[in-house]
Amino acid sequence: MRVAVDAMGSDGAPEVEVEGAVQASLEGDTEIVLVGDEAQLKPKLEAFPKHGNIRIVHASEAVAMHESPVNAIRQKKDSSLLVALRLVKEGEADAFVSAGNTGAVMVGARTVLGPIRGVARSAICQALPTRTGKVVVLDLGANVDCSARHLCEFAEMGIAYSHYALGVENPRVGLLNIGEEDVKGTQVAKEVHGNLKDSPHMNFIGNVEPRAMYNGEADVIICDGFIGNLMLKTSEAVAWFMAQLMREKLESSSMSKLGAVLARKSLQELKNTIDPNEIPGAPLLGVNGVVIIIHGSSSPRGVANGIVGARVNFENRLIEHIKENIEELRAVERAMTGTAVGNGGQ
Repeated sequence: MRVAVDAMGSDGAPEVEVEGAVQASLEGDTEIVLVGDEAQLKPKLEAFPKHGNIRIVHASEAVAMHESPVNAIRQKKDSSLLVALRLVKEGEADAFVSAGNTGAVMVGARTVLGPIRGVARSAICQALPTRTGKVVVLDLGANVDCSARHLCEFAEMGIAYSHYALGVENPRVGLLNIGEEDVKGTQVAKEVHGNLKDSPHMNFIGNVEPRAMYNGEADVIICDGFIGNLMLKTSEAVAWFMAQLMREKLESSSMSKLGAVLARKSLQELKNTIDPNEIPGAPLLGVNGVVIIIHGSSSPRGVANGIVGARVNFENRLIEHIKENIEELRAVERAMTGTAVGNGGQ
């Protein structure tokens, strides 16, 4: 398969993207297309004596992190982001990876690839670590305000990702809320709870609090993008704070330093568990193509893992399975209301 990489998107572009592509190409049989300024990319790629199956497609422009997503997509038609997305649209690539402007990726993907029929809102999802494995959380920032129907669509897309990309059988779905009781939360949350509870094909376990989420009591967690992004950034901040605190304590005395040496392997495993560079990127679900978003400050390892995530999603036919799940959701809606529900974004 072929993965198009926006090579001009990250904070460390294009060095990070080139090195990450080289790592991924040497670890698997994926063909990687680096999209960006050829004058910059070619010498950096040639600096690696071995770099697997990688080619360069020139793009004369790049979208900066600070740019308005809508304006950037309208004005920079030859940006590395849009050129790479068009490769997917035209069948010259099977998936897209970018560490660039997240808003521009979302707007560009909806514009170039188009939405999946029946999906009103795209959602950013990510598999976060728990005590027992992974939990898929969405939306993590694509949509601030969501209707009950949008959240039900997120549940169907999250189930497809959990099952076909992560291998979870019959994923347990939870609604992120301030309490486990059915009556907790906003009116939208109560409506979502009722809809999913009445869906016979859904393994819905009800409302889930953050502690239960990290305890591994659900496989898929749904929420609107405001809550999801705030939860994610708070979790990252707490992880950073705990790491700093642990480092200070371990360096506070000779005995503590000795303990750190003895526990070095366990500490490294802990670091790898929470390191965002060790996850296979954050899929943008709901568009007609495999789109992987990775952090702007990603390391080469983060880029390589994003490429791996793109390959897994494509090979497991994630987009086709999302379409199937959305059709099942519509069938449930028709059975509940007794009328046909359209494919619009209400």
